Amino acid sequence: MTLKQKTEDKGKMIDEKKITRLEVINHAHNDRSIGRLLSLHKSLGDFNAIELQLQDGGKTMKIFLS
Repeated sequence: MTLKQKTEDKGKMIDEKKITRLEVINHAHNDRSIGRLLSLHKSLGDFNAIELQLQDGGKTMKIFLS
Protein backbone atom coordinates (compact mmCIF):
# COMPACT_ATOMS: atom_id res chain seq x y z
CA MET A 1 0.00 0.00 0.00
CA THR A 2 1.44 3.38 -0.89
CA LEU A 3 1.36 6.21 1.59
CA LYS A 4 -0.78 8.15 -0.86
CA GLN A 5 -3.38 5.36 -0.75
CA LYS A 6 -3.24 5.23 3.04
CA THR A 7 -3.61 8.97 3.51
CA GLU A 8 -6.43 9.14 0.96
CA ASP A 9 -8.39 6.85 3.27
CA LYS A 10 -8.16 9.59 5.92
CA GLY A 11 -9.02 12.40 3.51
CA LYS A 12 -5.40 13.55 3.08
CA MET A 13 -3.08 13.23 0.13
CA ILE A 14 0.66 13.50 -0.31
CA ASP A 15 1.71 14.53 -3.79
CA GLU A 16 5.08 12.79 -4.09
CA LYS A 17 5.91 14.84 -7.20
CA LYS A 18 5.96 18.01 -5.06
CA ILE A 19 8.60 16.69 -2.65
CA THR A 20 11.95 18.39 -3.29
CA ARG A 21 13.74 17.65 0.00
CA LEU A 22 13.92 14.63 2.28
CA GLU A 23 15.09 15.00 5.86
CA VAL A 24 15.35 12.46 8.65
CA ILE A 25 15.42 14.06 12.10
CA ASN A 26 16.15 12.07 15.26
CA HIS A 27 14.26 13.12 18.38
CA ALA A 28 14.26 9.62 19.86
CA HIS A 29 16.20 8.66 22.95
CA ASN A 30 18.59 6.18 21.36
CA ASP A 31 22.31 5.76 20.66
CA ARG A 32 22.24 7.98 17.54
CA SER A 33 22.95 11.68 17.64
CA ILE A 34 20.02 14.04 18.15
CA GLY A 35 19.04 16.18 15.19
CA ARG A 36 19.30 15.87 11.43
CA LEU A 37 20.57 12.46 10.34
CA LEU A 38 19.97 12.84 6.60
CA SER A 39 19.17 15.67 4.21
CA LEU A 40 18.74 15.05 0.47
CA HIS A 41 17.79 17.68 -2.11
CA LYS A 42 16.22 17.07 -5.50
CA SER A 43 17.74 20.30 -6.87
CA LEU A 44 21.24 19.02 -5.97
CA GLY A 45 20.68 15.76 -7.83
CA ASP A 46 20.42 13.61 -4.70
CA PHE A 47 17.28 12.03 -6.18
CA ASN A 48 14.95 12.42 -9.17
CA ALA A 49 11.77 10.93 -7.75
CA ILE A 50 10.51 9.71 -4.40
CA GLU A 51 7.94 7.04 -3.57
CA LEU A 52 6.53 6.60 -0.08
CA GLN A 53 5.04 3.29 1.03
CA LEU A 54 3.49 1.91 4.18
CA GLN A 55 4.00 -1.82 4.56
CA ASP A 56 3.40 -4.51 7.15
CA GLY A 57 -0.09 -3.28 7.94
CA GLY A 58 1.11 0.30 8.40
CA LYS A 59 3.98 -0.60 10.78
CA THR A 60 6.82 0.07 8.32
CA MET A 61 7.37 3.21 6.27
CA LYS A 62 9.66 2.83 3.27
CA ILE A 63 11.05 5.63 1.13
CA PHE A 64 12.23 4.72 -2.36
CA LEU A 65 14.46 7.19 -4.18
CA SER A 66 15.29 7.03 -7.86
